[in-house]
Amino acid sequence: MVLRSSRFLSRFFIAAFFVCLLASCASYDLPDARSAFYRGNYELAKTEIGTEAVDGKDSVLVLMERGTIYQAEGEYEKSSKDYIQAYDMLDALETYSVSEGAGSWAVNDTVYSFEGAPFEQTMLHSMTALNHLALNNWEHGAVEARRILHSLHPDNRGEDYPDDAFSRYLAAFILEMTGDRPNAEAQYFLADELLPNLHIDKRGWIGADSGGTSESEPYNGRELVCFFLLGRSPSMRDVRANYSHYYPPRIQLYAGRTHLGDASILTSVHTLAISTWNIEGPARIAKTAARIAAKEVLARKLEKQDEALGALARIILIGLLERPDFRRWETLPLWLAVARVPYPGDLGSLEVRLTGQGVPMGTSITVDQPMVQRGNVVFSFVRDLPDFNKRKMNKEIDKLN
Repeated sequence: MVLRSSRFLSRFFIAAFFVCLLASCASYDLPDARSAFYRGNYELAKTEIGTEAVDGKDSVLVLMERGTIYQAEGEYEKSSKDYIQAYDMLDALETYSVSEGAGSWAVNDTVYSFEGAPFEQTMLHSMTALNHLALNNWEHGAVEARRILHSLHPDNRGEDYPDDAFSRYLAAFILEMTGDRPNAEAQYFLADELLPNLHIDKRGWIGADSGGTSESEPYNGRELVCFFLLGRSPSMRDVRANYSHYYPPRIQLYAGRTHLGDASILTSVHTLAISTWNIEGPARIAKTAARIAAKEVLARKLEKQDEALGALARIILIGLLERPDFRRWETLPLWLAVARVPYPGDLGSLEVRLTGQGVPMGTSITVDQPMVQRGNVVFSFVRDLPDFNKRKMNKEIDKLN
């Protein structure tokens, strides 16, 4: 009996050692990469997160975060490559892993491969779509638009999980611009239903007055459609603590001294994250309680053989290994907004002015790229990051011209 206990003890500590080792030997540093990303030091961010091939339980998360870093630099092709690889991995992970499920009961939920919340999976397609449009690749954008809508279908998203008006609007806009107006109008309608304080008409104009146009007098001039990704989405610790002190900014668009109009916030990533956390709460609490109870039963069995061994088992199994899964895509923005406004024929750039609580006075962003024209519509998208799109975009635009 003593020999058998000794063997069990040895195997137990070896297993615990390797679990801890595997959890700490990642070749990327997500916290430092995120910090560098929000400071605008994208080269450092890439160094911290790594630019080599990814593997392991966090592969999808690393690709999501690294794709966002590339996007901020204007390296849209590299960004899309990471995003699409993450999507392919998610597609492969749909088959339930018995080994990961068993491991989550023995250790914690971090042994699962990261798949992201339903809204994060949708945002993966939205961010990829923005990349394609910035490179004037509307066909690939249409592929992502349909993937957005597939991910938002209740059968795929989950009946209880929140919908995303911004992503629906983006999909509708791409469908409209690629000639699928009936489906575009249907998606504009669904986005409108999600926004009780805004109106989106069947042509995609936003606001109480539908952009100043009327159903009987369609607008025949040039249009600017600009998508905004603003702020820093909350960490999972903020979500878990229900931190809610976020104030939406006012977003004004100017061409010179001419006020073109304002953008409307369609989605709060914080709201999506909080809603998801609360929906999953009961199942998460029940599983954690059951796992701790099972570990306590094991510790008591060991305690009958050796009191010190039982105490040590509690320290390792509960004190060391019992921790919540705080992984989430933290380089996402906080606010997702859209402006659809008339624009003058000589528009070469625009100024975005941000005001509101928590926004430094005089905050403005000059946007001269991407400015992609298709017919009488100019597309752009903006993120309030230092030197967003500045470094590589000119080279990629030159390749297209």
